[in-house]
Amino acid sequence: MRWRLPVVLFASVGTGGALVVNGVEPAAIPQPVAVTTASWEPVAARLRTTQHEVVPGETASEVLRAMGAPADALIGGAAGGLDRLSVGDVVQLDYEAGEDAPFRLRLDKGGPTVFALVRQGERYVPSRIPVPFHIETGAKTLTVTSSLWQAALDAGLRPSQIMNVAAIFEYDVDFNSELLPGATIQLAADTLTDDAGASRVGDIRGAKLTNGSKTYVQIRYRLADGTLGWFKPDGTGAHKTFLRSPLPFMNVTSGFSATGRYHPILKIRRPHLGVDFGAPMGTPVRAVADGVVSQAGPAGGHGNHVALQHAGPYATGYSHLSAILVRRGQTVHQGDIIGRVGMTGLATGPHLHYEFFVNGKYVNPLSVELPNNGSSELPEAEKADFFTVRDAVMAMIGG
Repeated sequence: MRWRLPVVLFASVGTGGALVVNGVEPAAIPQPVAVTTASWEPVAARLRTTQHEVVPGETASEVLRAMGAPADALIGGAAGGLDRLSVGDVVQLDYEAGEDAPFRLRLDKGGPTVFALVRQGERYVPSRIPVPFHIETGAKTLTVTSSLWQAALDAGLRPSQIMNVAAIFEYDVDFNSELLPGATIQLAADTLTDDAGASRVGDIRGAKLTNGSKTYVQIRYRLADGTLGWFKPDGTGAHKTFLRSPLPFMNVTSGFSATGRYHPILKIRRPHLGVDFGAPMGTPVRAVADGVVSQAGPAGGHGNHVALQHAGPYATGYSHLSAILVRRGQTVHQGDIIGRVGMTGLATGPHLHYEFFVNGKYVNPLSVELPNNGSSELPEAEKADFFTVRDAVMAMIGG
């Protein structure tokens, strides 16, 4: 089987050289094929390159226009390749000497390939540029002291890589509120070293999160139909009906209180029937589950507000948005971006006010028991292959 997903995640613990963990050599896991130097086209010294690292809330259109690039032409040729930028992604534009329009765009997500748009006449054509690396696989451990975000930054992870950590376990743990000091994440990941000796992290093959008395393990596996996903050790899919949070990685600035809290603007004590997540202006807000938009527009002190009705007795609300990206009656799917963090309505700073309803009643989003249905299981014919991959990964991360 092949390992191709360009997901990047790594936490250094100061080891060097070839990685051997618990006596398991990297060869225990099927290795990706390292490409040759001839397949990589380096940018010649006579060319000019500009670059921009994506920050929270930025869209491809905003980035490209800020860089002075022909945004419409580039996005039009990308075939969706620029739809989902992550924090920390690096957009690079390559120019021929004396040219005003770039002949190439490169989007570097830190993986073994770079998404590129190459100019052909008046249009741009998408492609992928493989980068030559020597690949070694090993286990790394990251220990949380104050927060995973800070621990990962201290270990040298890029913001986009930290987001990938949360994505692996986003159905099991809310990293905004549930991660405990002393939690550990052990990763089976590729280390990619180029000809100049510079290293980066390639694919994550498996991960184990130990959070207090609870342990979660996820194994990456490509199905026979080419679908790449994450599975528990028994072959059950990681997907569930609800995400734990509409924002993958932000701070809880105010919790749920049915008895009341002091309102910073109204100067009175009143119930706070939701959870506030502090986040930069423009941060994308996700639908936590499939549903239908029951409200999308101004809502008094809630400012710009989106409400979703989900299957069964569940509903959710998202307030103080700077932008609403859906309309009433629209069907949305889990993970869709429905708006952007703002400070409209009664808000002293940019944040998301998130509400959760069961049978029309407010409940605490951080403690509500979410339905676990929605998980899928591997086809019986693929379980033997999956278990081979699982055993090799778990020998590295423990399990």
